[in-house]
Amino acid sequence: MENNMASDASGNPRLVSQVFDELQSDRERLAEHFRAPKWLAPGFGLIAAAYVSAPAFPGRQADDFVLIVALVACALLVSNYRRATGIKISRFGAREWAVFAASVLGSWGLLSVSLGLAAFGLQGWIVAPAFAAFALMTWLASLILSSMRERLRHVS
Repeated sequence: MENNMASDASGNPRLVSQVFDELQSDRERLAEHFRAPKWLAPGFGLIAAAYVSAPAFPGRQADDFVLIVALVACALLVSNYRRATGIKISRFGAREWAVFAASVLGSWGLLSVSLGLAAFGLQGWIVAPAFAAFALMTWLASLILSSMRERLRHVS
């Protein structure tokens, strides 16, 4: 990689400031181009809704099948995101991890509601927590993506 700074000017405060400003400008420009596809957040919402609605289907095999399909679908979404944007999701910051934890806990909570409804023979009502899972996961995925964009903009 080529360095465009002269080796004898590395202590020049003006040059250092100029390079820092260029880096900040590059970060701003990159953050502006960091737009998640419109299908990404709703895709995660659909996966969560399918996972939460699994108790509506009879048999233990249906639960296992829905879980496996959900995990594969998540991997495909992330892969297609990288292909569509050219950006690899490699690191989460503290805020992204907190939102991710909230999404996992929210999914488990809504799955518990679905299991309770199924235990009482109210399979038709499982659609309510499934819709809630879709809305919650779509919103939380959007939060993660916007947080990643802002972190990209303000890298320290």
